[in-house]
Amino acid sequence: MLVRAAYTIAFLCLVGAAGWGLHGVLTTQDDDGFLQWRDPAVTAAGRVLYASHCASCHGMPDGSVKPTVNTSAKAPPLHDASGHTWEHPDFALFQLVRDGVAVANCVPLDPELMPKFKGIVSDAELVAILSYIKSTWPRAVRQNHDRVNMMYGPYNRAVRKLIDTGSGEHG
Repeated sequence: MLVRAAYTIAFLCLVGAAGWGLHGVLTTQDDDGFLQWRDPAVTAAGRVLYASHCASCHGMPDGSVKPTVNTSAKAPPLHDASGHTWEHPDFALFQLVRDGVAVANCVPLDPELMPKFKGIVSDAELVAILSYIKSTWPRAVRQNHDRVNMMYGPYNRAVRKLIDTGSGEHG
């Protein structure tokens, strides 16, 4: 009986240690996206680009600039914590801005409301813009976005590979 109890305790300790190890891996795992929101140089460049290309319609995420274009009922979303940008994985945000296509339903956006930025900014500049946006969100919103990215990891990795190889021509 005593030997059986010792084996049971040893087994439970082993399971507990394995669970703790798995918890450590999962909580330190990268978000599986490709935005570089932790890099101050990237986000600083992204802020400048965002201010010149995006702020007139979307406003600045910090609220320092309010939207001045298209403030109608079809106004574009704000990219601060009150918006819904974080609900989309990195690859979908990239494709939406670069190519003007809403990935979820493959519907082209109205170019009068949201222009395509392919040819206006490079892929690297677009990553910087999106990285800047994510850098402005509160921690809880970034964590939610990280969970969204984890669900779409293969898509994010595929687009990241296209960007990293310099081709950027994916669609």
